Amino acid sequence: MPRFKNKKKKRGSVSLDVNLMPKDPFFETPMGRILNWTLSVGRYVVIFTQLVVILSFSTRFVLDRQVTDLNATINQKKMAIESYEDLEKRFLFIQKQITDIKQLQQESNLMEIFPILNETIPSNVILDDLTIRSSEVVFSGTALSQTSLNILVNNVKLSPHFDNVSIGKIESRGENSPGLAFDVKARVIEVNKTIED
Repeated sequence: MPRFKNKKKKRGSVSLDVNLMPKDPFFETPMGRILNWTLSVGRYVVIFTQLVVILSFSTRFVLDRQVTDLNATINQKKMAIESYEDLEKRFLFIQKQITDIKQLQQESNLMEIFPILNETIPSNVILDDLTIRSSEVVFSGTALSQTSLNILVNNVKLSPHFDNVSIGKIESRGENSPGLAFDVKARVIEVNKTIED
């Protein structure tokens, strides 16, 4: 049945709107209402999905730009680090040379200590073991008499090349073996320093 709507115009005239489309009774049923609601909400879901897609594309362009900028920054820093490669090689080479020079100085100090020990030890003292390091000297042996042992200890203590002299042991070798067995340890003063002093 056609539906009529009356509309009044401002000047007092009346206009009629006629809707000749009958209302579908299906949309009054529960299934029709659900379908109608789904179609209404579906439009908003589609619009929302499109907005998400557009936002994703926009975000991707921004992220791609950030990745490009980061790669450019990394390449700049990499080039800066590589420019110091020659300096690092020179530094390591000089450091190795300094280490070698220190080792040679220690070895030369050891070579100079040996004749000093030869002058310090009396002739009637026999060494069984001698260890010369850069910082100390340790030797053990046999003194044929108490007097020769006293001379040895005094010579080491009075020498300007040694300090912190300590005697580990003094003991008799027994009735069949004359003399006294001893152990002596002393800190080595650098020979070059004692010469300069």
